[in-house]
Amino acid sequence: MKSLYLFCLIFIISCTKPNPEPDSHADTPAYFNLTPSDKNCEYTFRFGEAVLCVPKIEGMYNIIHNTASKDYIQSKNFPGNTFAAYYVNKKLYKNLHVLWKDQFDDFFQIYVTNANQNKKADHSYFAEVNEEYLNTYLNSAYWENLKKKLETINEKNIFEKPVITESYSLSENSRQYVTLITIRKNNTSKNMITVGNMFIIKNRLFFSAYNKFYNGLRSIEEAKKANNTIMLRILNANQ
Repeated sequence: MKSLYLFCLIFIISCTKPNPEPDSHADTPAYFNLTPSDKNCEYTFRFGEAVLCVPKIEGMYNIIHNTASKDYIQSKNFPGNTFAAYYVNKKLYKNLHVLWKDQFDDFFQIYVTNANQNKKADHSYFAEVNEEYLNTYLNSAYWENLKKKLETINEKNIFEKPVITESYSLSENSRQYVTLITIRKNNTSKNMITVGNMFIIKNRLFFSAYNKFYNGLRSIEEAKKANNTIMLRILNANQ
């Protein structure tokens, strides 16, 4: 299942991807409407028959159309996906020139798998993706294959097998996964928390992820709280 495979790569986007290839879908009128009629939307993002209201998030800044960050964001786009939004905190927003140093902490992305554009996502399909994700992602043989792909894309980085510590639902149309992963490079390592989300808006499947450095058990709860606040804002804006 292609959508499942790309969802398993939910944490890749925060890692270095050399020699980015242009995405023909990015920034096209077919996807983005920068002047929506709904004042609660910063802009809208069309995906098949769905129109996603992308809201403003208090304390976060959506930099997907910022001229100083567009090239960086595109370099983080995994082939076959398209970003719908890319939020960073105020500190990073005021220093976008340091993006290329790979700022991994406190940011949130919404994206889609292009192959799903015309795929109707009902509750049955949603349950199928969720079950297959949990069963396949924990499979050691599958991870070894994925690890090779990751380390080919992300030169000089070594990925330890991620651990799903929790899954829960904020709504009947969304599912959340808390994942921990260690990324090693040279003599250093980063412990990352990713709270991944898959959610249905108007019968289309969307993905998102909140990323944060791991700094003790409290940081996991902080990551969940930040993710849930943003996700509930998105879900409520698209009721």
